[in-house]
Amino acid sequence: MRKIMLVVMAFLMFPLSAFAASSPGSPSAVTLNMEEAKRFGDDFFKQQEIKEQLAGAVLVIVKDGKILLNQGYGYANIAAKQPVDAEKTLFRLASVSKLFTAAGVMQLSESGKVDLDTDVQSYLPGLHINNTSGSPLTLKHLMTHTTGFDNGDVLESGTPSTLEKFVKEKMPTIVRKPGEVYRYDNFGFTLQGYIIQQVSRMPFENYMAEKLFKPLGMSNTSFIFDDKVIKRMATPYDNQLQPTEQTPNDPVSAPEGGMTSTGKDMAQFMLAMLNSGKKGENRILQPESIQAMENSSVAIHPKVPGNGYAFESTYSQDYNGYKVAEKGGDLSGFHSNLWLLPEQNTGIFLALNSDKGNLRQPLFHQFMSRYFPKASKAPASIEPAATQEQLQRFAGLYRHLRTPALTSEITAIDGALLVKDVFGEHKLRQTEELLFYDEEDKPAGFKLDADGKVLYFYYNQPDSWLEKLPEPQHFSDVGSDHPYAKYIYNLVQLGAIPESTGPFHPDRPVTRGQFIAQLIPLAGFQSSTRPSAFKDTKGSPYETAIQTALDYGVVQGLPGSYFGPDLPLTREQAATFVWRIAHIGLGAAPVKAAVQKPFSDWAAEGVQYVVGRGLYGPDAELSDGKVNYRAQDPMLNQEAAALIYRLLQNLL
Repeated sequence: MRKIMLVVMAFLMFPLSAFAASSPGSPSAVTLNMEEAKRFGDDFFKQQEIKEQLAGAVLVIVKDGKILLNQGYGYANIAAKQPVDAEKTLFRLASVSKLFTAAGVMQLSESGKVDLDTDVQSYLPGLHINNTSGSPLTLKHLMTHTTGFDNGDVLESGTPSTLEKFVKEKMPTIVRKPGEVYRYDNFGFTLQGYIIQQVSRMPFENYMAEKLFKPLGMSNTSFIFDDKVIKRMATPYDNQLQPTEQTPNDPVSAPEGGMTSTGKDMAQFMLAMLNSGKKGENRILQPESIQAMENSSVAIHPKVPGNGYAFESTYSQDYNGYKVAEKGGDLSGFHSNLWLLPEQNTGIFLALNSDKGNLRQPLFHQFMSRYFPKASKAPASIEPAATQEQLQRFAGLYRHLRTPALTSEITAIDGALLVKDVFGEHKLRQTEELLFYDEEDKPAGFKLDADGKVLYFYYNQPDSWLEKLPEPQHFSDVGSDHPYAKYIYNLVQLGAIPESTGPFHPDRPVTRGQFIAQLIPLAGFQSSTRPSAFKDTKGSPYETAIQTALDYGVVQGLPGSYFGPDLPLTREQAATFVWRIAHIGLGAAPVKAAVQKPFSDWAAEGVQYVVGRGLYGPDAELSDGKVNYRAQDPMLNQEAAALIYRLLQNLL
């Protein structure tokens, strides 16, 4: 099962500031050659902070048509002390696979077999896409994550299925106009793979092997995760460096993220991409196709980094003014990143086999600081300070389109916008219409609708733009001065609590079904389509949410295949559900906290996590140095709202 928020977790969990003092770079550029590349790799992985996070890694650096570095570091298997072999050890590339799927689409475009601007429905005989937008879905939309699908992170089947079966059974619905908004979309790339299969009349994995891997000499690369591959695969580790399971591809070829490869093979791909699509006498793409893939096709503002065909802008703060095309990949136990600097004829690839830390950002930061440092330039010119009244139209709560648990709260003050999000608090100052910069010169942009109202915001959260949410109506029994008002109305805006002008009953116990229905949609999980596994949830208004929670391992139910959707929820049950969603969805580690007993043994991890992270409102008291969480009391509506709100504010 994929962790929906793995990429967000990886982006946040290892602050770059931890490496500020140990960066081996210098203010002026160092010449990058073979000797220097080896020195850089050795210096980077010798840093104590890096060694503490490392299981194993492969690092590849190419420049000017040569492989400067293809080196393994650490272990492919820690227990066996098996070192990473850059030529033989296989890594799962996760979403870096999307670059190859998009390249396959571009090949078909070059040969005239597909048109990037044509409705993809014409390439899918016998398969209907439910499109409520009234606008066609094209291959360009699929490659740039602008499909408008209601959910692009579909739940795997459990038993790996064929590409055709997976696409037909999991097809989402188009609910937004394609091309309107950026929202990371795994299914969009699965669908591209199926289109490649349909148009070429070859199984997707065979097409990739014949048209891409073979001409590039990538003999150790595959989209099929079989026993032969598993024998050479690096062991995946969790964020405690404990081995974790190898999960199969679903579908079996997984065009969106199922590729495995070695450092040596990935070097061949980068060399071809930097050589106008050629490797020796073999050409995989025309220069125009590569340029189209690397260009920023979708951006909220021309001066805010955007996305190309499969390429993205994750670590744009470290581009230092250079054009960089990059793609990251995240799967349980594996993380990877590929960076191309086309104008410097340079490429970097890094693959890791653990969830601990995020070594990609410090590596890229140190690489760019050392070899391609930022040229001194004047900071972005600031317009005459806007008044609070002029900036008020941007104020409000914004919700991440891919992961609704991620929010940005924007407040207007004289001369600036204050943004509060999972990264902390930031001040944005306007430089031109819809364009702002923070204190570190990082840009942020807004998008308006046809009537000039603010619709979307994009700044520092990866994977998606954020949509502005309307102000909620107030319940008759929850005034603005209510101690839980902020928690309750935040969840109303996010859609977790139904909006109403009637009573909310803040002091009434919340039921088990109500709580799950509030919590699960915010995680970004694809709603389950499986029949209810519990005897007492069939026909319940919470049936789908409860079954989704069961599918993802958030709930287990009661003895006898019952769930008890209408039973009052205890505070320790709520803590357990929250802990599981944090652990499963975010890879969160257990927390030790001083909590007064009683609480059940099975709830210990959940209660300590909630108390240790401070995920409660005014409903817990400190006594004798321990928190009285009242674990076995019923949880009230207002307390449930506080728990979920605080979880969203303390994601990591």
